[in-house]
Amino acid sequence: MFFWGRVAPQTPEEELTPSAKPGYIRNFRNLNLRISEGNSFSGYERNPFFINLRGKGFANIAGLLGADFDDDGRAVAISDWDRDGDLDLWITNRTSPRIRLLRNNHPQNNESITIRLIGNGTMTNRDAIGARVSIWSEIHPEHRQIRTVRAGEGFLAQSSSWVHFGLGEAEKKLSAQVEWPGGETETLNGLEAGKRYLINQSEGAREIQVNAHAVDDIPVPQIDKAWQEKGLWLADRLPFPKLIYRNEDGSRKSTRDFLGKPVLVNLWASWCEDCLEEMSEFSENQEKIRGLGATILALNVDGLTTDNQESAASNGWAELSRLGYQLDSGKARPENLGKMEILLEFLTSRRQPLSIPTSFLVDSKGEVAAIYQGVVTCKQIISDLALLEASTQEQLSRLSPRPGRWFENPLTQDNASRLGDYATLFARNGFPGEAEHLLGLVNPSGKTATSQELYNQAKIATAQGKIGDAKKLYQEAIRTNPEYGQALTGLGALFLMEKRFDLAQPLFEKALAVDSNHATALINLAMIDQARGRQESALEKLNRVVKMNPDYGAARLNLGSLYASMGKFPSAISQLEKAILLNPKQPAARLTLAAVYADIKQWEKSKELYLSVAKSNPQIYQSFLGLGAVYEGTGRYLDAVKSYQKVITMRGGSARAYTGIARSFLALGQENEATRALEAALKIDPNYPAALKILKSK
Repeated sequence: MFFWGRVAPQTPEEELTPSAKPGYIRNFRNLNLRISEGNSFSGYERNPFFINLRGKGFANIAGLLGADFDDDGRAVAISDWDRDGDLDLWITNRTSPRIRLLRNNHPQNNESITIRLIGNGTMTNRDAIGARVSIWSEIHPEHRQIRTVRAGEGFLAQSSSWVHFGLGEAEKKLSAQVEWPGGETETLNGLEAGKRYLINQSEGAREIQVNAHAVDDIPVPQIDKAWQEKGLWLADRLPFPKLIYRNEDGSRKSTRDFLGKPVLVNLWASWCEDCLEEMSEFSENQEKIRGLGATILALNVDGLTTDNQESAASNGWAELSRLGYQLDSGKARPENLGKMEILLEFLTSRRQPLSIPTSFLVDSKGEVAAIYQGVVTCKQIISDLALLEASTQEQLSRLSPRPGRWFENPLTQDNASRLGDYATLFARNGFPGEAEHLLGLVNPSGKTATSQELYNQAKIATAQGKIGDAKKLYQEAIRTNPEYGQALTGLGALFLMEKRFDLAQPLFEKALAVDSNHATALINLAMIDQARGRQESALEKLNRVVKMNPDYGAARLNLGSLYASMGKFPSAISQLEKAILLNPKQPAARLTLAAVYADIKQWEKSKELYLSVAKSNPQIYQSFLGLGAVYEGTGRYLDAVKSYQKVITMRGGSARAYTGIARSFLALGQENEATRALEAALKIDPNYPAALKILKSK
């Protein structure tokens, strides 16, 4: 059974901030993950625009106005941007375009009045925030409009300080009353529609002439459509990951062999027409590229499948020869694509597969300077090669197709922190060697590392299986910052995996002393309680975690496993089903629930779960071990043997699998085969109880 004792200790999770309501943090991270995968925050819901039907409700006319964009809209700021007497809208979005101007081109410019209030600075603030303005026509004083001056409105927005009143066909002679925040009330008569007024407190109103250029008259910098630069140029360059590939003669090569000269790393395939067109142009211009002291590395991706496996396919050498290509080339490996996807994810916050062709311009220091998704021309490559050593100002001008001024200097970033985040992303995605290299750039030999840097290095060492080094790094991080909860639980988890409860427990307890709601510490302390037979204490801790963080899937998994080990199967099923809903792709909860269903002989449900894990995570042998047990339970003994043999192939031997094969052969009446399987099981583990029990019964 895949129960409590088989669930791994909980290591620190960056998405789980113990003191900051982890359920919210996890949900927010998951939301960002969905958006990074190209999903929409609002489900691509179109923007509505409602018109007031004068007491008969509202009607959505966004489609009629052409304003029903499916952007992930955020904030709306209102102003008469072009000063033509009607209100225009500025809208910011989470997705591109990040900002939109919706201009209101009303045909009449005398059907509104706009007022700007200035407080006296003593009784009322100069911006007149909080002042209330009422306006009415002189012949209908009972029909009033009221506006309040506010510092902000809506979500993360502040509209114009000018107070705007739409009048329609109402009388054009107007009066206004201003109620100042200091308590004074002021009435002004003789105002006219179609005009703008400045009202200083206690000084009356004066008309302001609109003399600004119309928006249509303001020159807009134009893009040279005949030569529009392509690709993403990086203001702050990043180290390009180390890619290992093989060239045509089978020699093992690395992209770091090109240090000292620029290289364009190009991904191409022989089945891609755009790639072949691009490669043909590379061949025609290869001498120019060489003359600039640069090269192109054409990495062929033929045979790489979507699940990161390699299949038999052409390496593209014949195609390159046909095109006359003589620069560097090689065969890409699945991990190459993974590393480049991580680079793109870090730069764009979008988690998407690489498109073909894609090219990366890497400078002589091994840092990526530009990324081209799609076909890139040699004209663009040559232009960008010349820019690699250009001045900062020249490089900044490459970032935008239009000239302009930078609101903030994009080069003023904390590079150490940025590289640390970059390294962490590689570590989380299974590339500890790359992460270690990046952390070496952040913290060169001789420089004192921060507790965060030490913690990151400890995680990488753990991923590499260097447990001794990881312990030392965690200990150094704790020495630097004794209240670093993630380092305390990280070190504790290593001791817990070694069943050194006496060393693990004080670390988790110290993490709890720092933060009494530290979820990771509570879960691991519950595991120690369980190992020592204190099930009720373990149950109390896990229920406490779930109560604080109902959306914490790891807590639900551990709680379900504990209930299962106690024989409380309905409660186990409930918790494990919730864990699966929270983390559908995580296999541990599905394996545990499958084992629970097998234990209560709900074979079909158990089989369905085991098969789902075998399909999504074919490298996990436990699904085939479980399927063997299910097939045994339902009398499908030959299928059971096949499943157990799959486990043996994957693991190189398994006492449990051989014992399952022995039981199945005995059920089929094949005692000789059963005896051989038992001998194999006892050779692996001479004291394996299930095998010894079968021998004794024979």
